[in-house]
Amino acid sequence: MLPILEKIFNEWAWMTPLLAALAITMSIATVMAVLLDRRSRSQSAMSWVLLVIVAPFVGPIVYIFFGRAWLSGKRSRAYARVAQERAEIRRRDEASGQAADRAKARERVQSVLAIDQRRLAVQAASISGDFPVGGNDIEIFDEADELFERLAADIDRAERHVHVEFYIALDDATSGRVFAALERAAKRGIPCRVLLDGLGSRGFLKSTRHRDLLAAGVQVVEALPVGFLRRRFGRIDLRNHRKIVVIDGAIGYIGSHNLAAKDFKVKEKYAPWIDATMRVRGPVANDLQKIFLEDWFLETDEELVSLVALGVRDGIEPAIAQVLGTGPATYESAMPQLILSLVHLAEEEVVLTTPYFVPDEPALASLLTAARRGVRTVLVVPEHNDSALVKLASRKFYQRLLEAGVEIWQYRGGLLHAKTIVVDGRTCLMSSANLDRRSFELNLEASLVVYDASVSRSLRALQGTYLERSTRIVASEWYARPWWTRLVENAVGLMSPLL
Repeated sequence: MLPILEKIFNEWAWMTPLLAALAITMSIATVMAVLLDRRSRSQSAMSWVLLVIVAPFVGPIVYIFFGRAWLSGKRSRAYARVAQERAEIRRRDEASGQAADRAKARERVQSVLAIDQRRLAVQAASISGDFPVGGNDIEIFDEADELFERLAADIDRAERHVHVEFYIALDDATSGRVFAALERAAKRGIPCRVLLDGLGSRGFLKSTRHRDLLAAGVQVVEALPVGFLRRRFGRIDLRNHRKIVVIDGAIGYIGSHNLAAKDFKVKEKYAPWIDATMRVRGPVANDLQKIFLEDWFLETDEELVSLVALGVRDGIEPAIAQVLGTGPATYESAMPQLILSLVHLAEEEVVLTTPYFVPDEPALASLLTAARRGVRTVLVVPEHNDSALVKLASRKFYQRLLEAGVEIWQYRGGLLHAKTIVVDGRTCLMSSANLDRRSFELNLEASLVVYDASVSRSLRALQGTYLERSTRIVASEWYARPWWTRLVENAVGLMSPLL
């Protein structure tokens, strides 16, 4: 046996310097790519460089597929076209002769907001270009059955169009109401457009229900196809994580519910999934419309700018709200910077709920700072998580949070999936974005900032029901955990910039 191995080694010995040269070249090229990536932050950059050094062949290959939020040339050009379309919408709005009225309405809205809210509104507008609008009725739904029953009723009353966009769609008794309503609407001649993420809804896109929708005349489009030949986006794990619905440009839905029952059959062992969604009726639905139409154009090249209403009149009461869409095409760190500013608004209390907590350093610092300046800072996360790596990585941050005085509560009634923030009972955020780097840097997400005390108090009351079913982590008990547990968590936590 040894002579055979020695013969093989001698015959292939000439490859050793070539492999070494290849490894060095790949490592140097990857390190240069990391350092030249304008969106890469120091923590992520250091982690990638370390991985390349430790695994000179594997590291560069992993970075190629998962290291940068890169866009294909076609997708980059499409995003540039979307930016042009937004500018065109603004020009059309001005040409409609109602620009002066819109300016006055914006001034009225700004005058109602507190100074810190105005600053937050300007920052949020820098992301999607849409300023806050008033005159919105907002309801909050937490039960999937009630939510989709109401959504189906709204679809049945649609007169012009129905636009639906979800990360995950499942065919079950709860979501079936929505699909049946879409079929009814399409059969009576209402254009129905459905956009589903190619990975999250992969099973549904192969289902009988999907074929039934198409047969009824519903347009169903796969967002960010995952097939190698069909992929148009670039990096394969960038996903459309948005959950929005727009009906007639006047009613909108936005939140964390996927189009599925709370028993969530694909991950039933973690059920029930606890979510929250806002139903909005008013001018802000028109801004949700823009996000859907942009995503639709990116997948179909179909321009539907005419469906964006011009000269939309808004008021001040009952609720002022602002839509923003984030993703790889928005400016660097747009979402974490907004969360940081939102937390800094707090003077008395800030409560955050999220299923996945892997913050970047600025977002973490904002929570630590809030707690240390006397603000009650509350973080609610699920006790059991469907991602073991994320669960371990998130726990790396707990000791720093507890030392600063942050309250950490673990929800015990299922998988808490709601992504919400309430500040002082007067400003709140409803989002599809988690407090992790995937939502911050990779996914397409949609959020709604509401500058209204009544809506904020309602959302805070919902958060209160989460707290009632949660157990608070006691700092002394957390510090006393076995050393090997802390070792594993901190080791996985080193990977947090890559998660």
